[in-house]
Amino acid sequence: MYQIETTPEFDRDIKSLDPPVALRIIEKIEWLAHNPELLKHPLKNLPKDLKGLQKYKVGEYRVLLWAEHRNKTMVLYGVEHRKTVYKKL
Repeated sequence: MYQIETTPEFDRDIKSLDPPVALRIIEKIEWLAHNPELLKHPLKNLPKDLKGLQKYKVGEYRVLLWAEHRNKTMVLYGVEHRKTVYKKL
């Protein structure tokens, strides 16, 4: 199982969602921590400070995270609706 860490951006994003949506996302993140082999597709053409950032779909939302396989850690960067997620990157 991977350890889960969050950024202030992720904490802000998850708190702004409706409680049932936030709960669904949190449950999926916990599931991913037990199934980290599914995290192997980093996004392309990102700024250097976001290198290795990955996305994971949860319904209409995208969870942005870094999977540090060497340290067995998932660092959660943010949650955005699918319509706006790529505009902010």
